[in-house]
Amino acid sequence: MRIELENLEAGKGKFAHEYAPGELVLEDERLSLIVPPKVTGEIRQDGNRVKVNGRVVARVQLECDRCLKPIEVPVDSRFKLEYVTAKEYEALQSGDLSEEELDLSVFDGEAIDIDALVTEELLLAAPDHLVCNESCKGMCAVCGVNRNVADCTCETVETDPRWAGLKELQ
Repeated sequence: MRIELENLEAGKGKFAHEYAPGELVLEDERLSLIVPPKVTGEIRQDGNRVKVNGRVVARVQLECDRCLKPIEVPVDSRFKLEYVTAKEYEALQSGDLSEEELDLSVFDGEAIDIDALVTEELLLAAPDHLVCNESCKGMCAVCGVNRNVADCTCETVETDPRWAGLKELQ
């Protein structure tokens, strides 16, 4: 979904879009969409700058980092972005950038790509580390069985390789 700036009335507008299944492609193999995202927001053009405020709501599926069990995670992310044209951004870089200017995004001057914004918000909302529960036993490193479901008889005592020579002295 692209918002063409020339179609805004008095430089302002609202947007809302509910994505169809498969319409939005996430390029992250660990994340998949369970409930397609809904995005709503406002857009305002202020000279060469465009300000976008909105909200993304969805449900994504990730895997437990220990046992690989699928886990559904709700996403409810608010965003507030400011866009400038590439020409204006280059002009800003000639001097020292303020902290505010470091958060600027660059666009082509004609339209804002909401799909890219929604994809970015979904990827940022995904936790770096996720476990199904704190007592998750994980997978056996030897046989691959899920230790939450079944016990295995594999020996999992790890020996520090620096001490392996001492084992031979027995």
